[in-house]
Amino acid sequence: MIKIKGRSINRQLISRFPSLYILFNMNETGIKNALINLKGYNAIKKNHLLDIKFYLKNNKSVKLSGMDPILHYIYHGFREGKKPNPSFNGNYYLETYADVKESKLNPLVHYSLYGLNEGRKTIKKNRHLAVLTKDQIKKKYDEILNKNRNYVDIYQFDKHNPLVSIILLNRNGFEHLKRLFKNFERNIQYPNYEIILIDNASTDNSIIFLEKLSESLPIRIIKNSKNKSFSEASNQGAKIAKGEYLLLLNNDVEPLYGWLNQMMQTALESDDIGAVGAKLIYPDCSNSKHNKNNSFKIQHMGITFKDENGFIKPYNLGNTEPFDDECDLEVERAAVTAAALLVKKGKYWQVGGLDERFNYGYEDVDLCLKLHKNGYKNMYCAKAVLFHYEFGTQEKDKSKEVKDRRLNNRRIFCQKWNKWLYKQLFMDKLNNNLLFSERPLKVAFAVTENGENASAGDCFTAVELGESLKKFGWEISFLSRRGSENWYDIKGDIDVVISLLDVYDPRKIRCPNKSLIKIAWLRNWFDRWISNPGFADYDILFASSQTACNYIKEKNGIKPLLFPLATNMDQFNVNIPKSEEYLCDYCFTGSYWNDHREIIGMLDPESMPYKFKLYGKNWDKVDKFRKYDQGFIKYFKLPEVYASTKIVIDDANRVTKKYGSVNSRVYDAIASGALVLTNGERGARETFSGKLPVFRSKEELNDLIKYYMINDGARIAKVKELQDFVLENHTYENRANKLKEVLKQHISKTRISIKISVHDTKGAHRWGDYHFALALKKEFEKNNYDVVIHTVSQWDEMDNSDVVLVLRGLKRYKPKQHQYNIMWNISHPDLVTIEEYNEYDHVFIASDNWANELKNKLNVPVESLLQCTDPELFYFEHSEDYKHDLLFVGNSRHVFRKIVNDLLPTDKDFGLYGGLWDQFIDKKYICGRYIPNGELHKAYSSCKILLNDHWPDMAEKGFISNRLFDGFASGAFIISDEINGAEEIFGDALITYSNSGELHEMIDYYLNNDLERVKKVEKAKKIVLTHHTFAKRVERILEVILQGKLSIKY
Repeated sequence: MIKIKGRSINRQLISRFPSLYILFNMNETGIKNALINLKGYNAIKKNHLLDIKFYLKNNKSVKLSGMDPILHYIYHGFREGKKPNPSFNGNYYLETYADVKESKLNPLVHYSLYGLNEGRKTIKKNRHLAVLTKDQIKKKYDEILNKNRNYVDIYQFDKHNPLVSIILLNRNGFEHLKRLFKNFERNIQYPNYEIILIDNASTDNSIIFLEKLSESLPIRIIKNSKNKSFSEASNQGAKIAKGEYLLLLNNDVEPLYGWLNQMMQTALESDDIGAVGAKLIYPDCSNSKHNKNNSFKIQHMGITFKDENGFIKPYNLGNTEPFDDECDLEVERAAVTAAALLVKKGKYWQVGGLDERFNYGYEDVDLCLKLHKNGYKNMYCAKAVLFHYEFGTQEKDKSKEVKDRRLNNRRIFCQKWNKWLYKQLFMDKLNNNLLFSERPLKVAFAVTENGENASAGDCFTAVELGESLKKFGWEISFLSRRGSENWYDIKGDIDVVISLLDVYDPRKIRCPNKSLIKIAWLRNWFDRWISNPGFADYDILFASSQTACNYIKEKNGIKPLLFPLATNMDQFNVNIPKSEEYLCDYCFTGSYWNDHREIIGMLDPESMPYKFKLYGKNWDKVDKFRKYDQGFIKYFKLPEVYASTKIVIDDANRVTKKYGSVNSRVYDAIASGALVLTNGERGARETFSGKLPVFRSKEELNDLIKYYMINDGARIAKVKELQDFVLENHTYENRANKLKEVLKQHISKTRISIKISVHDTKGAHRWGDYHFALALKKEFEKNNYDVVIHTVSQWDEMDNSDVVLVLRGLKRYKPKQHQYNIMWNISHPDLVTIEEYNEYDHVFIASDNWANELKNKLNVPVESLLQCTDPELFYFEHSEDYKHDLLFVGNSRHVFRKIVNDLLPTDKDFGLYGGLWDQFIDKKYICGRYIPNGELHKAYSSCKILLNDHWPDMAEKGFISNRLFDGFASGAFIISDEINGAEEIFGDALITYSNSGELHEMIDYYLNNDLERVKKVEKAKKIVLTHHTFAKRVERILEVILQGKLSIKY
C-alpha cells in the first residue's frame, strides 16, 4: 500500500469519499443494504443525527484512528454498544420495532431514512428520570467527595506563605452560609487566610450566625446599610483586605477538600498568572426547573466566547458535561467566573478592580479580560472543586428589574469589549489557539457539487484547498448548488464562505453569523462575475491571474488579490506509481461540451508515432479523437494518469486563455513529474515567467511533442525546472498560508458600516442611496478599510464596526455609544432635528447653506460635504437606445414633479424613465420604469438636454441633487430648477429656470445652439471631476475618522 506523509492512499480516499468504505464492505452487508447504508450515511450527516463531538469524546480510539465517526457507528459502534448521540439508544430502537430488527439495518440508518419522518421513539422516556432518590443523591455526592479527596495533591503550605483575603458577599443567605462553612476549615487546607464578609443589609439570621462563627474563624464582618452590587461590595472588601491575594467567593458554593490549596499552587507558579478559577459542579438539581438533568455534572471549567448574532457572548466551558475527576490539567482560559476567583491584590488594583458600572453580571469576565490585556494569564485549576448552587437563585429571579439590569450589563459589556473581542475571537479561531473560542475556524466552499461522483472542476479545487486548510486545524464544509439543501442557508458556526461560482449571489445568504466573511474566488467567467448584482457584497476578492486582477480593477474599481490555482503535493507527486492501465507517451485530460477547443484543430495524433490517450466526457462525438477516447476519469485517479505519461497537453479554453488563468491540470501534471505543453501563452508568461513550453499552432505543438519525446534529457531537465518552481510557489499549502494572512489582515482593518434608508436588500438596487453607498464602499476599500452596507432591517443587529456612517435620508438611526458615528445628511433635511444631529460625533451636510446655518446650533462638529459622482460609473458613452432631445429620470413618489409639470405638454422628443407616473402624464412619454445604475451614464450621455429638479425642502436648504454631478460627469447638458448654492459651484455651466415659460424658452434656445451646450458641458464636467468625486469625499471623511482617534473607544 502506497504511503504519503504517513497516510495510505486508501485511507485518504475513504476519508474524502466515505462511499468507498461502504462499497468495500458490500460482502458483509449485501448490495441492497450497502446502497441503503450509503443513503443512510448521507441522511445521518444531513440531519446531524450523529453528534460527532459527543461520539469522539466518549470513544477516544475512534478519534485516534481518524475514521469517519458515522462510518464507525454504522459498521462497528452499534455492535459495540456505543451511542451516536445522547438521545438515541440503538438497542431500544431495535427491540421496540420488529420491522427494524427484521430488516437487519443499522438502527440509526433506519431511523435517518424512515423512523425520523414516522416520528418513532429513539429512547425510553421516563418522566421522572432526572429526579434522584435520597440514596442516589447521597451515593453520587459521596462519590465525588471521595474521588476529589483521593485525587488532589496537597502541598504543605505554612503561615509564611502569602495571606489570602477571602471576600464573601451576603444578603439573607443564612442557609447558604451554613452549607458553606459546614466543613470549611477542614477542606480549605491552606493555613494563612482571612475572611472579609460584606453583608448587604440582611434581615435573616446571617449576622448572628457569622458573629458566632467569628469565634473560631478569622472573619471580619462589614455591615452595609443597603444592598450594594457585587462589584461595589467586592471592591469595598478588597480595599480593607490585608492579604497579598484576594479570593472572590460566592456564598452559594460548597468547597471540596483542598480547594484553596490547589488554587494557590496554581497562582504561585509564575509571575504572569492573572486570575485563577476552579471547577464548579452542579449539586442535586432534581427540583430545578431548567437544570433537572444536570445533577452532579460540570457547571464551569473556565469561560470562553461565541458570536451570537453579533454579540460576543461569554459562556461556561464544559457546562453539563459529566464530572471527570481525571481531567486535572491546568489550562489557560480567557476568563473564569468570580464564584471562586483568586487574584493577586496588586494585579487586581492594577487593572482597576471590578468595574462598578456592572450590577451582578459580566464584572468577573471584564476583570479577567483586563488582566489578559495587561499581559497576565488567567488559569483554570481543575483540581480545585466546588459545588455551586447558583441556579436556584437565578430561577427565582424573574422580575422586570432583574431583566433590565441584565440588559444594562450587556450594554456596558458590549461598549467595552465587543469590538475587541470580535477580533480576538476570530484570530483565536484562525490560529486554532482555543483560548477565546471552543472551536477552530470554519470555512464553507460554494461549489457546483461535491462527493465522490463530482465532475465539476470547482469542486476539486475547493477540496484540495480545503485539505491544506485542515492542516491549520480548521473545519471545512461545502455548499452544493446541486445538493439537496439550499446553498444560501449557512449555519451560524461558519466563519468564512468562499464562492468559486459567478452565479452565487451573496446577498441571498441567510446566516445567523452576522460577521460572516464572504470571499469570491474568480477563476473564469470574469465578465459574468462582475455583472452579478451581488458582486459588491463580497468582502474579499481573489482572482486567478494578474490579467484578471487588472480587468476587475478596470471594470469595478477594486483590484482583487492574486490567487492562482495550485496543486496538492499530498496527492500529486513523483512517488505515485505508474499504472499499466494509463501508460502512454502523452495525454489530455478535459471534457468536450460542444464548445470550440483549440486542440481539435491543433492536435494530430495520427501524424506522430507516439501513444496518445484522451480522458474526459463527450470526446466520442469528435471523429478524429474517437479512437483515443478513454472516457471520463474520476478525479482521484488523475495522480496515476499523470504519473503514467511523459507529456500532458494543456488546452486553455476561451474563458480563461485571454485572462492568463492557468488550469489546475498544469500544476498537477508538473507536480506528478509530467511535462506540460500549453496554448495558454499569457498564463505561461505571467505565472511561469516564460518557463512553460507554449504552442500557438498545429506545427508548433507537433514540433514540441517530437522534440521532448526524442530528447529525454531535455524533457527531464525542463520538468525538474518547472517542478521546483511549482513546489516553491504553487502548492495549496502556499494558497492556504496566503488565505490565512489575508484573513488576518482583513480582520485587523478598521471596519466601517454604512447605514442607508432602504428597508432591505431585496429591492435595494432600485434606490439611489444604495448605489451612493456602493460608491463610497469602493473608495473606502481602496484605502484598505473593511466596509459593510446595512439596510434598515439590519440596523438593530449587533454591529462590530469601528465607524458608522449614516446616509441620512428618510429614516432616523439611533447611534451606539461604542462606535464613532458620522451622519452625512444627503436629503430630506426637514426630517432631521437638532437633537438628532447632536447624537453624532461628526455631521456632514450636503449643502453649504444649511451647514452654515447649523454651525451655531449644534454641539458637535458640522461641515458641508456635497453629493458627488463616481467617474468609473459616470462617463460619456453614447447609446442610440437612450437618444432623446429631452430626458428626465426619476420616480414621481405620487407627486407631479415640478420640472415635468412645467414642461408638459411638449412637442419635443421627451423621454421619461421612472415609476408611478401613469396618473400624471400621457403614457407616450414613459420610456421605462427603471434604468439600471450601470446604464445611467449612457442615458445621460445620449440626450441633448437632461432635466433635473429638487424636492422643495432640499431646494430651499441648498441640497444639490446628485443627478447634477452624475449628469455632468457623463457629458450631459442640464437644465434644472433654481436651488440655493448651485451658482457658486457650477457658475454659468448649469442652466436654471424659474417658471414654465422660461423653461420652454431655454429648451428652444439650447436645442438650436449645439456649440453653447458643448462649452457649458465641458466646463461643468471639469468642475465635477476635479472637485466632486467620491474619492474626494472619502478623503475628507477619512481625515475626520483619523482625527477622531478611533483605535480605542471603550
